[in-house]
Amino acid sequence: MAQVQTVTGPVDAADLGRTLVHEHIVISWSGEELDRHQKWSRADIVARAVDKLAELRDGGFRTFVDPCPIELGRDPELYAEVSQKSGMHVVCATGFYTQHEGWGLPFYWRARDPEEVAEHYAGEITEGIVGTGGIRAGAIKAATGVEVTDAERRVLAGAALAQKETGVAIITHTEHSLHGDVQQEIFAEHGADLGRVLIGHQDEQTSVDPIRALADRGTFVGIDRVGLEIIGAADDRRADHVAALVRDGYTSQVCLSQDHICVQTSPRPAFWVPPEFREAAARRRDEIEWQVSERPYTYLTTGFAPMLVERGVTEADLETILVDNPRRLLAGV
Repeated sequence: MAQVQTVTGPVDAADLGRTLVHEHIVISWSGEELDRHQKWSRADIVARAVDKLAELRDGGFRTFVDPCPIELGRDPELYAEVSQKSGMHVVCATGFYTQHEGWGLPFYWRARDPEEVAEHYAGEITEGIVGTGGIRAGAIKAATGVEVTDAERRVLAGAALAQKETGVAIITHTEHSLHGDVQQEIFAEHGADLGRVLIGHQDEQTSVDPIRALADRGTFVGIDRVGLEIIGAADDRRADHVAALVRDGYTSQVCLSQDHICVQTSPRPAFWVPPEFREAAARRRDEIEWQVSERPYTYLTTGFAPMLVERGVTEADLETILVDNPRRLLAGV
């Protein structure tokens, strides 16, 4: 049986069980460590994440994929500690984030050729992430912003080359569900196996047609921000999209997740909020925190799955989506 690399070592694909393909243990932003209001300690983060993942394990899940980009606070050693203490398999990724609004893609790596990016990614997959004692990435993260920049294109090409060399999955971020087709084209042009690619964050599509078009090229498609209605995508619409994909024969290419975060360490918003909107944002803070990090991880099965069942999605369909599809994405079997 094929194996999948987790932060605590390889795991047989058959043992992955129910899997969430796009979740996060911790997200942090460059510079926030300088903020005097910073309150989270490493021990606090571990304790909170262990509780959240243990809750998920008790809810019938076995594997948690954290495709945190390298520069958004990725911490494989912390993940390993959380995995050991919670009993959940955790898969971490190599890969940079979008250049959009300066959120990611470090300056140095914007200047690299695809082959240089691929060399770095492949090294983290086959040899280990520097400074972690040999923890290896088990997937590749790729991302594009509102517009696809030249640097993002080079990095996506590097992801494809690294996947071609190592055989791991690529899991993508799309900003506002845009440019999944561009991602596909770049991956295909550089020899990636599109059957091992998940085009993520298709939740904001107002029609299911663009999602079908992505699936028609052989990739997995992610409705992977379930519960994040603050981004302008209602769960009713997400459920409609999933049900339509199932009815149209795409069950074997749908992946579900929540893009939920155990801990956001930044003491203030990581993006500019104009003064005229700050009071309204403060009033919504509890709602935002609930959707982003406070709500139980099991919402996908306790809250969202019943919405799917109401629309004709069967328990067998859900088993395919939560067990078989992640296994094929991550292990190819």
